[in-house]
Amino acid sequence: MKKKYTIQSVVRNVRILTGLLSVGALIFLALFAAANPSTRSEADRSAEATRRVFMRVTPQGIIQSTDIGSSKTPSVAAKPAERRALAPLGNTLWHYDDPTAIADGVSIDANNVWGAWLLSGARLTVHAITGNGTPAWSFSSFGSGNSGVAAAKGADRSGFMESNAAGNDFRQHGFRSTSNGTPDWSFPYPVSDPNLPASSRKVATSRDGSTIAAVVSDSVTQNSTLYVFDADTGAVTLMWTDPLRMDGVALTDNGSKALVTQDNRATLVDTSSGNVIFTVAGSGAGNIFYPISGDGSVFAVGGFNFDVYAFNGTTYVQVIHFTRANFWFGGASNVSHDGSTAGTFGANYANGWLSGEVYLFDVPSHNMLGSYPVSGTGIYQGTPIGANSNDNGTVMAFASWGTQFHDWPEVMVFNRSVQLIGQINFPGSAFSVDVTTDGQYVVGGAKAVHANQFGSGGRIELIQLQPSPTPTPTPTPTPTSTATATATPTATATPTSTATPAPRPTPTPRPRPSPPPRP
Repeated sequence: MKKKYTIQSVVRNVRILTGLLSVGALIFLALFAAANPSTRSEADRSAEATRRVFMRVTPQGIIQSTDIGSSKTPSVAAKPAERRALAPLGNTLWHYDDPTAIADGVSIDANNVWGAWLLSGARLTVHAITGNGTPAWSFSSFGSGNSGVAAAKGADRSGFMESNAAGNDFRQHGFRSTSNGTPDWSFPYPVSDPNLPASSRKVATSRDGSTIAAVVSDSVTQNSTLYVFDADTGAVTLMWTDPLRMDGVALTDNGSKALVTQDNRATLVDTSSGNVIFTVAGSGAGNIFYPISGDGSVFAVGGFNFDVYAFNGTTYVQVIHFTRANFWFGGASNVSHDGSTAGTFGANYANGWLSGEVYLFDVPSHNMLGSYPVSGTGIYQGTPIGANSNDNGTVMAFASWGTQFHDWPEVMVFNRSVQLIGQINFPGSAFSVDVTTDGQYVVGGAKAVHANQFGSGGRIELIQLQPSPTPTPTPTPTPTSTATATATPTATATPTSTATPAPRPTPTPRPRPSPPPRP
């Protein structure tokens, strides 16, 4: 009996132990799943849209080919950028990462950075320059799709354009930094074009904040329209329609003139009447955007050539013409606000965009200031994609997709001597860049991986340059200090006559009894 009891006890204990092991296994699996949330959300993430972009060359210009699909891999969150040991090239103040959306456009004013995001999580974000990168607020009508932003350099006003993922709903909004995520006004565009969605190149805000302009195309009529808005009320003050496709727009300081990028044609439009002030054919179409100075006296036209036009009192004349075999100058060209400096980042499409050169020009003298070549290796295209500068052209920034092995910084910043004075090294490709009016801050927007790779996620990064916009010319300090030193003694040398008053008590014996001696 005792032996039978012992056997029954063993069997019972084995059953209890087996039950405990089963419960333990379930608890372990539950804990493992909790510690790895991707296990549950992997299926959801795999359905997220990812994007890759390529630049293809045609006789007419450059075509941007975009593939959007659902990747089986999770969204790529932006990883910390590896900093190259080069100094002094700016200090990173902050960066803001998004795990799914791409920072397609950035615009900076005196106090804030405005970001336009696309794909899943498409929206507008606002970041204080002096903050830590966390958005003060955000806004989106759709939650996915495309967007573009342009902020006024001299006022608290921003224009935000967005289109949904299907491309059949386009909207324009006006914001201030104090809008707290609610538009001051909104306007639904009566067009749809999934092939030409919203982007930061298609919207502009005048420097004084009075005017917002945008260009949209209609896939039904095949026409494009320039819309001009009163920035405070959202009232449409002009609609200018043309059959030639409009790819971008820029405004003068007061919004009185709009420079419209129309394929290979630059068209300067009077925004009060819609009259064409001047038009000229460029040298190619596609990945292209034409910049203009603040007063509208100077503008640049890119393409297979780089051309600068200046107003001579009567009309616009070509003052700079530059070309190089197999180079494209359309994607990253800029004219400084004061019209003194023009710059372009040209790239060689014949070798897969793996080499290029930055060129700066002095507009009044029509001379080249210098150039800065770059080259790399790999299978990814290093296509130039954006440019901007401070008011007087002493700080010029250029953005590109960069190469597979990051052979040059995705954002490069130069002084007027074409010396590298700042850079942003993104984990992936830069898509946009902007500079404050004084040249102290440079901001870039990027994708978490290279533009040629399927993936999503992005980053906005803000850097601060050295206190002097052109700190690189170290050899100059000797003459500068001499000049300053000469100036100081000269100023003191003039008062040397004042130093003579001290000895004037000695000449008191002279026949001047009347005047009392000076102290």
